Amino acid sequence: MATIRQPTYPAALNMAKLIYTLATQGRSLTLEDIQRILSISARTAGRYRRAINEFLTNRHGEPLITITRVGGVERWRLNETTPLEGTPYQLISLYVGAILMASLDQTVVRDGLLDVFAALEQAIPLAQRSLLQHYEKKFYATGFGRRRYDVADEHIDVILRGLLNQYKLSLQYRSQKGERQYLVRPYTLVLHREALYLNAFVEDYQEIRTFRVENMLAVKLTKERFDYPLDYAPEALYEKSFGVFRVEGEQITVVLEFPEYLYDYVANRTWMSRQEISPIQDGKFQMRVVVSNLFEIFHWVLGIGSDARVLAPEELKNLVRREAEKILANLAAEQAAGNS
Repeated sequence: MATIRQPTYPAALNMAKLIYTLATQGRSLTLEDIQRILSISARTAGRYRRAINEFLTNRHGEPLITITRVGGVERWRLNETTPLEGTPYQLISLYVGAILMASLDQTVVRDGLLDVFAALEQAIPLAQRSLLQHYEKKFYATGFGRRRYDVADEHIDVILRGLLNQYKLSLQYRSQKGERQYLVRPYTLVLHREALYLNAFVEDYQEIRTFRVENMLAVKLTKERFDYPLDYAPEALYEKSFGVFRVEGEQITVVLEFPEYLYDYVANRTWMSRQEISPIQDGKFQMRVVVSNLFEIFHWVLGIGSDARVLAPEELKNLVRREAEKILANLAAEQAAGNS
């Protein structure tokens, strides 16, 4: 029988740090996370876990640190929660949700979801385990064009703590106008087109603004609490936004025309909470929306190309016309350079 090496003082400190880290992270950690945080090898981490589990247990007398595997990745967590219960179909629904959140891979949000998945998986009766065979192959997302938020994991973690505990946040933020410091009250974490934004009340301006998470240079949790406003509704902010950008007080009616073959793409998707789609007539149909600014709908129209015809307003027509002229000018310049 293999004996466990007696821990030295530095080893004891690292084991205490391991337990503290697992307790305060609010999620499980991968073996790579453990190695990075403690600056140890995988073999040493395993030795620490075995030593801890030999002498420490949870309130049910079970090993203090447990290991789960989700998608082939080993994850460590404290074994201190009451087992969850669920059906295989509920479990797979959760897994599909995790796939759809692929942009948040290696962040506290998706890790928390996978922790719940692992806890539910362990509670599935043996008679139903066969339904879960090869689940990681039966559901898949390509991840085409998705952002990566693993580098912003610490920022997301602080934002979640601020949201849940209602603590004000200190933001160092980079925009087109440069860097600036803000003291904000976090209201809503918004996911839009696989990008994360934070709706927050800015104390200096006494208004709600939207911050892009990837533009945050530093996020710090203050010790100052705030009362969450009862009359605040995130959906109300975007009633006249073709996305997340908005201008208070502006109302611009946009009318677009599309060929019949785009009906499924345009009409059977939600672009705004209030959108009007006309019936198909003579092989065409129209979309009417009221927006607060033209920024995002302008780029959406460009993405569809010549099949999107702008009927109103004139300002949007001019924006599209000027952009088309720039594209043609660039192509002409390239062709001229190739012929010279």
